[in-house]
Amino acid sequence: MINVANLSQDFPIWISPEEYDTLKNKKHGGWSNCETQMEWMVKLHYLRKGFKEQKITREDFFQREKELILRWWSKWC
Repeated sequence: MINVANLSQDFPIWISPEEYDTLKNKKHGGWSNCETQMEWMVKLHYLRKGFKEQKITREDFFQREKELILRWWSKWC
């Protein structure tokens, strides 16, 4: 199981590796467009994990994280 809220000790959000892979690979409307909160959490987790493992540059990370967050917020504002 993968905890997509890995910084939260009191409120972990566990997901199976299979569901994690399915959600991180969804691209309806572009990779940064998320249909559910769980998809959004998975993609943020995936992006942050990739940055921590130095798989993407700092600039790419901040741009992609910003796009994920702003697209999600725009659905609810």
